[in-house]
Amino acid sequence: MSNPDQGEQFSSLLMANRHRIYGFLYSLVHQHQAAEDLMQEVSMILWRKFDQFEIGTDFAVWAMSVGRFCVLNWRRKQARLPLSLDDDDLIRLADEAVSVACEDDMRGSLKECMRLLPEKLKKVLRARYHRDLDVKEIAKRNQQSVRAVYLLLEKSHGLLLDCVSQKLGKPPQQP
Repeated sequence: MSNPDQGEQFSSLLMANRHRIYGFLYSLVHQHQAAEDLMQEVSMILWRKFDQFEIGTDFAVWAMSVGRFCVLNWRRKQARLPLSLDDDDLIRLADEAVSVACEDDMRGSLKECMRLLPEKLKKVLRARYHRDLDVKEIAKRNQQSVRAVYLLLEKSHGLLLDCVSQKLGKPPQQP
């Protein structure tokens, strides 16, 4: 990729994820100015290492992992100030925040993929997971065999897995 294209792609990814990255940094330092300074530092590091970023993976998660180290470094520089968390607690908190961000992405992708399913599959999924009906009850209500309901659920799960994996830029998992 040429350098101008790389710069445009980086800028686009950074702008699309700026609020998530800033929110992550702020949640760890609780100071707007410090979070802004860290955001600048993280942005510079991300640009320097952008050739190491795997296109198609989650840019925000990558940025937050870089941000975590920047926050730790910032905390060391602030050593003269009393801190309520030690580095281990901060790392644990940062890891949890990255995990939550990934779950939010997955939940959003799942909702979007659910909308793409044919109505017949949505109906079976809603009955099973929203209404918590067992397969026998679904089969009875829809005048289908239990096997047919299981096949519909299996098909739905496969389509959702493929769709979510595609949206998150991950290869579909093999059974």
